[in-house]
Amino acid sequence: MDDIEVISCSSSNGKDREFDIIVGNIEDIIIGEKFEVLQKNFMDRYYHHFEDKEENKLEYTTIFKTYQDEIEKFIETELQQRMPLFSMNNFVKQLTLRRSDLEGEVFDVLLTFSDFLEFKNLMLDYKKEKEGFNIQLSMGLVVTSLSNMNI
Repeated sequence: MDDIEVISCSSSNGKDREFDIIVGNIEDIIIGEKFEVLQKNFMDRYYHHFEDKEENKLEYTTIFKTYQDEIEKFIETELQQRMPLFSMNNFVKQLTLRRSDLEGEVFDVLLTFSDFLEFKNLMLDYKKEKEGFNIQLSMGLVVTSLSNMNI
């Protein structure tokens, strides 16, 4: 994960400041190497189970629950080390209340914990990447300066 843009509601309110601090810490966690390795290892273990079909297999539910347990626990542990009074339950409530106001990759990652379709799309995208089905728009793309053309 290279560039992560976080946009959240900011105000002078203490709850907003606390929320922004938590989001900043989560951003630091998910761009860290430990998180990337954990998530990649998880996806390597399970991506082959997923198919790009409307019907969902029963095993997807078990895999989703495992993802929630492993990844969410990692983030929660990291946050508690940085913020000893951190409560995941309180944060999830705040996240739910602010969902329509939030944008950015950090929130997309957080949605994969609670939104099965976001999780399934994450796994399908990873499967396409692993199996070489992602279209690389940069391949075969030629940029020519207009000053070199006889117009």
